[in-house]
Amino acid sequence: MNTPLLRPEPVAECGARSVDSSVPAVECARSLVGGDFLRVVDHYRTGVVILEEVHRLLGRPERSAPFQARREYGRKYRAAARRLVAPVKGHRVALEDTEAIGFLERLYPGLDSFDLAFVDVQELHGGWQRHQQGTHLAVLGRRLHPFYGTYAPTRTSHLELFATWLSQYGGARARAMDVGTGCGVLAFLLAKGGCEHVTATDSNPNAIESVSQELARWSEPPNVSVECTDLLGDGSDALDLVVFNPPWLRGEQDDLLDQALHYQDGLFERFFTQAKGRLAADGRVVMVFSNAIRLLQPDVPHPIESELKRGRFRLVQKLQRKVKPSVGPDGRRRRTREKVEIWELALDAAVSEQRR
Repeated sequence: MNTPLLRPEPVAECGARSVDSSVPAVECARSLVGGDFLRVVDHYRTGVVILEEVHRLLGRPERSAPFQARREYGRKYRAAARRLVAPVKGHRVALEDTEAIGFLERLYPGLDSFDLAFVDVQELHGGWQRHQQGTHLAVLGRRLHPFYGTYAPTRTSHLELFATWLSQYGGARARAMDVGTGCGVLAFLLAKGGCEHVTATDSNPNAIESVSQELARWSEPPNVSVECTDLLGDGSDALDLVVFNPPWLRGEQDDLLDQALHYQDGLFERFFTQAKGRLAADGRVVMVFSNAIRLLQPDVPHPIESELKRGRFRLVQKLQRKVKPSVGPDGRRRRTREKVEIWELALDAAVSEQRR
């Protein structure tokens, strides 16, 4: 793949003051919130304790707090937390008790000594653990190993509902496309479900790297090709199935993974315009969605319903399934009104007839 991988950018010279565990964490937290840069120079745990103190100082809201309040808090925390940096030397974080992070050599091949924001180190560390251990997805029947900066599902209700829809679908499956593939789970489900050829696209080159590495793990890889492009790309071949699991909420994209969680204006219009141009006469657009937008952003126009009102597509069917209650830190199950959804769309009858 020729597109450069996305990575946390090294911190430019910022005049950071060196700190270790002898400096009170609350003092460090106040300095970070006040705009100072600090560099941890002894233990990984020192950085963790300092950032925990930043949370306390800023007053982290409860999980039950309004969505916007939690979102605003996250921005304030990140602004302060990113001023805490850690040294990297020889592709290792130069702090005691820090485990090796294999991504560092892959993402920074030409750099030997630099600083990274400590929160980026935490993200790289957690991402490397997930990459090595993998995540077993029962709906797929195998373990996936997402590359750094690649969205991987933490819940599977929407995947199970999609697999149910696919098992019942009786239309053509010669050419399918998984738009915004992430770690590739929907592309692999399409291949498992009998699609003869599947194209997995994503504008995030790390996602393409992730799916490529995953395919290399198969002894007999499915017929899935990858393409780093915006949405459906520039191809012209007719598609029988176009599957899209878009972000479910409108919002700002503060970091790399936010692209999979929050959409900005214009995304759905571009997608449906491209899908209209590529869909075969009897093809289907399948949207994997949620009613979360209704629950959390009731004033935001529903992107799929808005498209249906335009008349380019018609609704064939809509499937819903309740999301399983999650277990909170206290061990109790948290009830939710959220439902995952499958929207099966076809071309408007007049457009479809023109293509026959």
